[in-house]
Amino acid sequence: MTGRFFRNEGGYALALTLIMLPAFMGLALLIIDVGRGNNAHSDQAAAVDALALAGARELDGGVDAIVRAKAAMEKVSNSVSFLAMAGDDVHIDLAYSAGTGGDFRVEFLTEIPASDDLPLDAAFIEANRVAPENHDTDGALARYVLVRSDVRPLQSFFMRLLPGGGGDVGVGATAVATYRSAVCNVTPLFICNPFEKEAEGSDLQSAFARGELHARLIKLHPPGSSTAKPGNFGFLQVRGANDNTTASANTIRNIFAGAHNPTCYDNRAVTTKPGAAVSISQGFNVRFDIYNGPFSGQKGVFPAAANVRKGYFGNNACNAALTTDPDFLPFKAFPDNAIMALPGQGVAGAALGSGDWPLNEYWDRNHPTSMTSLTPEAREEMSSFRNVTASDGMVLPSRYDVYRFEIEQDLVGDLSVSVGGRQESGFPQCSNPDPDSLPTDPLRDRRVMFAAIVDCLAQGGGGATEFPVNSFASIFLVNPMQQQGGGDGTIDVEIIDISGHGGNGTLDAFARDEAVLVR
Repeated sequence: MTGRFFRNEGGYALALTLIMLPAFMGLALLIIDVGRGNNAHSDQAAAVDALALAGARELDGGVDAIVRAKAAMEKVSNSVSFLAMAGDDVHIDLAYSAGTGGDFRVEFLTEIPASDDLPLDAAFIEANRVAPENHDTDGALARYVLVRSDVRPLQSFFMRLLPGGGGDVGVGATAVATYRSAVCNVTPLFICNPFEKEAEGSDLQSAFARGELHARLIKLHPPGSSTAKPGNFGFLQVRGANDNTTASANTIRNIFAGAHNPTCYDNRAVTTKPGAAVSISQGFNVRFDIYNGPFSGQKGVFPAAANVRKGYFGNNACNAALTTDPDFLPFKAFPDNAIMALPGQGVAGAALGSGDWPLNEYWDRNHPTSMTSLTPEAREEMSSFRNVTASDGMVLPSRYDVYRFEIEQDLVGDLSVSVGGRQESGFPQCSNPDPDSLPTDPLRDRRVMFAAIVDCLAQGGGGATEFPVNSFASIFLVNPMQQQGGGDGTIDVEIIDISGHGGNGTLDAFARDEAVLVR
């Protein structure tokens, strides 16, 4: 009997199952914990990703970028589930606080390691962060936002089976995001920030928002002019036939005439063109109905603007020169008043110049009716193009406002008085285009260009140099590019609008913007 009992195999599976049951239960609980941990980590990763992207979207180079980024992040709400086994902690809401950080630790960085293989450790963060005490003033330095969620304890079923009850497993996540924008098919031009050397609070964005650039004429001087080298404007590098070549001077000149620019520029940094750009004025001045050099036979390829009143006259309208006749000079389109004064630093400064430009004199000498005789409705229409609003509703129209008004009111061909039989019509005479083909959209007008604004004084070096971009701007070409000796000379412009914070919003769709995760 005893032998049969030990040889009997009935119930063996049940016995083995009972022996292995604790292991099976432990494995099942471990699998549940792993699933809960993955879900909790995914929730935390989604939370830090959303928070980092919300903050990065505001890092547009404005001095208050960090302040705006914090405000944007405070509006983001996220949740994490499955951390606890039961009760209120099963589902936890996470929030960021600008004052304390809330459930997140946030740093604003100027750089990140060049390779993802390099650690973003405490030493690197300390060396490349914007100090918290400077967040209100140094927002322009912030290029990246690092978000780390507080490590949360995951209550583990499996760990509680171990002797002593085990412990919890920490779950956290980290994300790094930045703001990127590509600007395409624009003229390869950069100009120096006219407010770079001003006192705190007079940065470009704040000054523009206050209207301090409205109707202000900025003279862009090339190297070797009356300003210190490198002048206060220059040209950007243009991609050639392939990505590894630089376009020729002829290609760049054609782009200034209106040809397609194959290069897209990053909103954070641009590379300047090494060497000299030859005869850019020949391409630039096509927009004013002046066809010289290789453009003399390309009137149908590169049309002029809708309004080219510029103070030129002569029998040969294609290459007539600016008159020096004092009797005719009042007919020059826009006089040189309210010029941005030069602080002697090689760039145009923000000090007030000689006051408002003489609008009434310009109008009375170039149109049959005087400015004072215009109806209130007409004067209101003229002011509608302005890029600033005054509290009293009375703002001197800028040159760009008047230019647009002449086009919209069909006043381009107006002529008031001729001097010695010499007159100038604002209508293009050399290219003589079909009036219906002339541009009417302000942001597609041939006398509107786009330029990168950079802080020139903070940058040095020659040849091809990468400049951080302060902003992009739409600029109105006030006069043709002047000649200086045998080369290109001064460009007179008004800034219409700037991209990003402080601008009027006309350039909101100008660039392809996106906040992207980089870690």
